[in-house]
Amino acid sequence: MKWTMRHTTFLMGLILALGLASFVALARPAVAKPAGVTPLPPVEETDGRAGACYSFYYDPPEGPTRPFVHKAQDAGSRWDRFDFNWHNLETSDGVWDPGVRDGYDTLVNDLHAAKMNMVGILLWTPDWAATGGVTGLPHPSFDQRPSDWHAPVPHDPMSPLVASAASSPPQGLYLPWDDPNNYWGRFVYKVVDRYDNKIKHWEMWNEPEWPYFWTGTSTDYAQLLKVGYQATKAACPDCTVLFGGLHYWMNTNYYKWVLNTLNQYSDAPDNNYFFDVMSVHLYSRSSSIYNEVENIRSGMTTYNVGDHPIWLTETGVPVWGDDAVAPKAKYDYAATQGEAAAYVIQSYANGWASEIERYFFFRTNDADMGEYFGLLRNDHTLRPAYVAYQVATTYLISPTSVTRTSTDSHMRVTLWGTPHGKVSTLWNESPTAGVYTLTAALPTATLVDRWGVTETIAATGGVYTFTLPGATASTVSNPNDYIIGGDPLLVVESETVNEPPTSTVRSMPAVTCSPTFTVTWEGHDNESGVWFYDVQMRDGAGEWADWQSSTTVTSSQYTGEHGHTYYFRSRATDHVGNHADWPESSQVSTTLDLSSTFHLSIEALFADENRNGVWDPISTTDEITLTEVALSFRDGAGQNVVTPTIGDSWEFTTTVYAGQTYHLWAESADNVRALWFTWSRGGEVYTATYSALGLWPATRSYLPLVLR
Repeated sequence: MKWTMRHTTFLMGLILALGLASFVALARPAVAKPAGVTPLPPVEETDGRAGACYSFYYDPPEGPTRPFVHKAQDAGSRWDRFDFNWHNLETSDGVWDPGVRDGYDTLVNDLHAAKMNMVGILLWTPDWAATGGVTGLPHPSFDQRPSDWHAPVPHDPMSPLVASAASSPPQGLYLPWDDPNNYWGRFVYKVVDRYDNKIKHWEMWNEPEWPYFWTGTSTDYAQLLKVGYQATKAACPDCTVLFGGLHYWMNTNYYKWVLNTLNQYSDAPDNNYFFDVMSVHLYSRSSSIYNEVENIRSGMTTYNVGDHPIWLTETGVPVWGDDAVAPKAKYDYAATQGEAAAYVIQSYANGWASEIERYFFFRTNDADMGEYFGLLRNDHTLRPAYVAYQVATTYLISPTSVTRTSTDSHMRVTLWGTPHGKVSTLWNESPTAGVYTLTAALPTATLVDRWGVTETIAATGGVYTFTLPGATASTVSNPNDYIIGGDPLLVVESETVNEPPTSTVRSMPAVTCSPTFTVTWEGHDNESGVWFYDVQMRDGAGEWADWQSSTTVTSSQYTGEHGHTYYFRSRATDHVGNHADWPESSQVSTTLDLSSTFHLSIEALFADENRNGVWDPISTTDEITLTEVALSFRDGAGQNVVTPTIGDSWEFTTTVYAGQTYHLWAESADNVRALWFTWSRGGEVYTATYSALGLWPATRSYLPLVLR
């Protein structure tokens, strides 16, 4: 049964409902503001891939508006991700706080009305359901986090934290998910069921390898994930379940331990191993968004849990030296505002290269954080990262394919076939400025910097040449360690009319009589020219299958079977990566008729003692007439095509098929002869006539007797 929805104020809906720490940022002393950052026009056309965490905040704290949601939307975000805190919602067994509950209702309704997709994080065990830890805490506060909680370096999993009951496994976790005393299963079902028409994505806990969030074992977390998955799917079969976002650096093997446990469940394969999406958190080092995602994907492959998409549900870098707020001195894994803007574009491009499906920036504004991660400050002023986010969500969208190439210290991630054409993101990972050349697909291109400023550039000698600025974001502990590359550049090569090339498979005869036949295709592009082709084939009513992939040739041979009808369709890709959708139907088809009529006539059989094929006089060669000869005609599989016979002659007419090899076998007591027949085409009448066919003397092999 659904709860009744009621509206509450922000303090009830946020402080009580979401249980976040006090609004430290809102009470900071006023400081001088830097020169303003001018945003680009609101991002209207994007692909829905990008999100931002915790964009729901009210302003002022008591409401009624949520300005950061709209700022996030203008930046190109289409997702918000936030907590559903169990310990605040269900304050005692079966008792739900109406103010907290209604605060969530208001939040969800507001985000839904703003057309924002949502990821709900279900977490924090209430005291009454806890199995350990210090009770009485509303939840572990952010003040307990170490200053480098986000840092991309291994952490001590036993770092000193107050062990809170909120991070302990709940009671009843190992009971069936729908047992009334499995409190976690009951909670998940009720929340998902309440919002199943507005929230379709649910994350099971957060950073479970970190005792700050989870003090249970990896086996306990596997059970929590399983129960959460079962409860979610029961309440909302079309909802998506996310693995709890990995802190990752706390323990890079933790998720593997969980996957190993999930593999032990006999019902795991039938339940997608109890998660639909792997959720990952990676911060500060832009290359991690490629390297570590690849490592995690490899780990999932090793544990054979199927092909699960990966979402980057938190990424970002904290800012130091921002004079618009209480400034922080430089510290490890933090960046200047300009470096943080470079991080946005580099991490976004690397995310495409590593094939992550969603990218969530942490976070929209600084809110109640002790560090400055926000695209915006709490006073609504923009950081350069905001504009960089707009650049990413404007240009780095909807590619047909992505390539990533490293040349010395220079990195290039190219998105092919975007709505803007070919978009190459370039940056320098070394501290020394360097020259980079990019092969031109078109004679002119648009150069875009991280501020979104554009200019038209011309290729010289078929290449564009750039000076890429050096990296500046080094760590304090190791000045030679650069976590972010220098300012990136985007090179956009777009056709005047940005449309895909056309292609077709040339006509073929309705009936083909040869088992191997030639398929030919061709294409045309309006400007950059056809780069390569893909050709698919279908056998009869079967599924389309890739036949020729990324090929520059325009013909190839195909070998088929008699009686089968083969269908073909093609798709061309131009030099900026545009390609059309596959045609709905085939562009050409042909049916193979490989059958022919074969007539064999053998008028006499003789012993061809000298194997010269001539029936010599018996007085000189003993080449006698043979009468009791066993005769058979077999196909390539050794099956009789006609009924075998015994005699001194043979004549038959049968059907044979082009491309197959047939075997005529003739054997008497002392003589034998084998003939092979094959034909290249069907639809013919073939004749083989022998006035006298000689059988050759049989050669016998004897094995020596070995005596001991």
